[in-house]
Amino acid sequence: MFSPVQITSGGLEIREFGPQDAFQVAAFVTSRDLTALPPGPPQSVAEVDGWLAETVRRRLDGVGVLLAMVAKVSGEIVGSIGLRDTDWKAGRSEVGYGVLASQRGRGHATEAARAVGRWALTDGGMRRIQLHARVDNVASLRVAEKAGYQREGTLRMAEWDGEKDHDLAVFSMIAADLGFAEAGR
Repeated sequence: MFSPVQITSGGLEIREFGPQDAFQVAAFVTSRDLTALPPGPPQSVAEVDGWLAETVRRRLDGVGVLLAMVAKVSGEIVGSIGLRDTDWKAGRSEVGYGVLASQRGRGHATEAARAVGRWALTDGGMRRIQLHARVDNVASLRVAEKAGYQREGTLRMAEWDGEKDHDLAVFSMIAADLGFAEAGR
């Protein structure tokens, strides 16, 4: 199980989605702009409360965490970031993120990916955080690099979008990348 997440980094508060987010999440669903929400968002306003409760269950079950990127100044959700495909025996999880189109280019994804990677490797109990990005998604590749993830290689034809295959770049972050050795391992 992951511990509760509350990270302040740069201009962001990175925290679990909760009941206080119902109005903003419902607005995203109503507008059909789901780019600020993680994969598997609610598809109707009626599903919002159940989805918010499920985000907490994911953390408690140790599956992963779904976090809101909240602008400290405005209190608005500008994106989401999370950990998934967690393997506790291996001490590994994968980070993924999304940012509202109107908020892109402001460094939110980079700040959040750096902060969540650091949290996962220190307080989150992980030894390795992975990140996959399509090789044709230049913005996501730059986020990974600027956030301090190390590129390890390419998974050829690893993603199917319903029309064609895409190669994925593989990145990782380990404690040594943070400037200190793993404690106790």
